[in-house]
Amino acid sequence: MPLSPSSDEAPPIGATPPQLLAREATEGKRGAAWRLMLWIIDDDPRAVQAVATAEDDRLIHHLLEFIAEGSWANKPFITPRPLRTAYARTRLRTLFLPASGINVARAERVLLHEVNNSHAAIREEAIHLLGLMKSQRAVPALLPALRDPTPQVCLQAAKALGRIGDPTAIVALLNVLPHADEQLGSQISNAMAQIGKEAVPALIERYGSSSPWVRWHCIRALGEIRDSRALPTLVQGLRDPDHAAAWMAAKELRHFGKESLQPVLHLLMTVDTSPWLIETTSYVLRDLENRDSRLAPYLKPLLQRMHDSAARTVTPLAAQQALRQIKDELLL
Repeated sequence: MPLSPSSDEAPPIGATPPQLLAREATEGKRGAAWRLMLWIIDDDPRAVQAVATAEDDRLIHHLLEFIAEGSWANKPFITPRPLRTAYARTRLRTLFLPASGINVARAERVLLHEVNNSHAAIREEAIHLLGLMKSQRAVPALLPALRDPTPQVCLQAAKALGRIGDPTAIVALLNVLPHADEQLGSQISNAMAQIGKEAVPALIERYGSSSPWVRWHCIRALGEIRDSRALPTLVQGLRDPDHAAAWMAAKELRHFGKESLQPVLHLLMTVDTSPWLIETTSYVLRDLENRDSRLAPYLKPLLQRMHDSAARTVTPLAAQQALRQIKDELLL
């Protein structure tokens, strides 16, 4: 019984066996497709099994097409109300995940093919699912997708590469960063943080970029990874000529706690004191003081000198004195 375009309610599913529905849906029959999907979102194991055991990859493609575009076999689909929800699409996506329905090798094969689909929405959905699967095999296909003409596809590629966490993606992600918009740049930073410690050397190297945008994102990722190798770069970031990058360095140094104390004091002792450096280092030092009250007798006088009229000349000596006292008296 066909659905009326104005109908909000699905007709009865009927008694057709899910295996037969799966075969008919594979052939492009939309009535069989929505009946099968209704059973799936109701967690009927027979329907899930029918999809899992289908030998024709077209059924998997049609499911992906429906999730991405709402059509079936390139035909318009009048969707029953129960299939319009976010839950329904999430439940259908679950079929692609390991041990949830479709065989992993089959799911990867179909999704990898659809990464090059002419429809951007299908490319985006295929990449999204490969990321959820954490498919290592997908990495070579995802790297070119970082430069897809559709921004949402690029975004999903960066997100998927972060979820997969393969360090072979580091260079490609960083090469895209200078040309990324705010949303993609943020996702690349997140991906670097998810890849973790193996990304640290490349991020430190890229911090030498002439682009404040690149430096800002490198600092952000290094702070999120929280690897001690990044500490010298973050401390130097406190005097970055770009104020946004310098503030990001100050904020990310909070993750390192007292490990940052000596390098920050040493910075104040050895570089020219500027108003901006006073602001960023003060932020770090006040945070350390708030976290450990034992530091207050040493950091309060330093902070006062850093903000008086002769700060440019007295700060290096005051920082040296604070560091010496902390070492002698607190044995830090």
